[in-house]
Amino acid sequence: MKATGRCSQPLIYGLLSWPLAMLGLPLYVYLPTYYHQLGLELAVVGSMLLLARISDIFTDPLVGWLCDLGGRRGSYALMLLGWFLLLIGLWQLLLPTHASAGHLLLWAMWVYLAWTLIMIPYQALSAQVSHLAHIKTHYTATREGFAVLGVLTVLVLPFVLDDSQGYQQLFCVLYPVVAGSISVSLGLLLWRLRLIEQSPAQRTHTLISLATMQLIWHDRSSRTLLPAYFLTSLANALPATLFLLFVEHFLQLNAYMGLLLLGFFLSGILALPLWVQLAKRIGKYSAWRVSMLTASVSFIWVFSLDAGSLWGFALICLFSGLSVAADVALPASIQADIAQDLSQKHGSISGLLFAIWGVLTKLALALAVGLALPILGWLGWEQHSELSLQGLLWLYAGAPVVLKLIALFWLRHARTSH
Repeated sequence: MKATGRCSQPLIYGLLSWPLAMLGLPLYVYLPTYYHQLGLELAVVGSMLLLARISDIFTDPLVGWLCDLGGRRGSYALMLLGWFLLLIGLWQLLLPTHASAGHLLLWAMWVYLAWTLIMIPYQALSAQVSHLAHIKTHYTATREGFAVLGVLTVLVLPFVLDDSQGYQQLFCVLYPVVAGSISVSLGLLLWRLRLIEQSPAQRTHTLISLATMQLIWHDRSSRTLLPAYFLTSLANALPATLFLLFVEHFLQLNAYMGLLLLGFFLSGILALPLWVQLAKRIGKYSAWRVSMLTASVSFIWVFSLDAGSLWGFALICLFSGLSVAADVALPASIQADIAQDLSQKHGSISGLLFAIWGVLTKLALALAVGLALPILGWLGWEQHSELSLQGLLWLYAGAPVVLKLIALFWLRHARTSH
């Protein structure tokens, strides 16, 4: 019975990632195109989402500090507050009665705050599941596996729905599914998840200050990981933001969009156990570098494609999906190792560390939307200019390759002992 209980713990921890990930495509991929279809210019949509993300960035350190200050009970309270706010905000953002720039900005800020209140304490828990690095990797990989399942759920829904109403019908079905599943999975986590006992040092609360930030930056492991994570996050955010536009307007394969996304994420979920085993064998940083090379080669192939290149782009989706699986699982596992190590030395700091992690993630997403979409508008997207299509190609494929190669150079000497 005890062995069975131990085996179920990663599942109890990871399950919450499933409904949260179901919101990933709607919030980061579908939302810009959806509000553009509702009548807002692409540049306006990008600017509003950039402003919402910038405001969200400032809340992350505060939530992380509250997470550390309140301990486990405080973290659970923050997650419950985020759950309540998310149920309200999602309805307004995904099913607006009147689409305007102000409405998009207000409810995007609301939803992003709710997301932060859930996600930062949730991620910080990964530093408290075990003292062993490979066990934490198992938990984070399980979490990311459920995340990919959540994305696959969203991708499958259009195939069982009448898509004549576009995104609106999808969101009408998605809302009750997400609301119900997030309520059940969060309740299960709060009720049944077992965490290790914190040391006296870990129960000491660290205040937000310049000294604390310097402490994190002066730690060699953090200084190695965080810039590389930001670069790879931006490299992944650009094609995610532009995927729908690229498939529809450059490749002219709109009818196959769902299948291409399905193949991308399916390859990711199948690759997760392989990356975990490779990381255990050669180290987490080395495995991560392999994934970056795989992604770079995949996106270089994009420049050989023309309109209608279905099979070529399908292969690129499969190989880039393999690499993204490593990008979501391995850096998070390294971060959990760092969080536990610093908390043992300097007091409870996991929440703040994962808040910084969240800031970098959201900054990458903000820059992807807030720069790419206005650049396309400036290049003449609304006028369907050829220059804007070339700009789309370079933003979708060229920029990610450059960013991945810079991250590879940054990590050239990085290594872990696990």
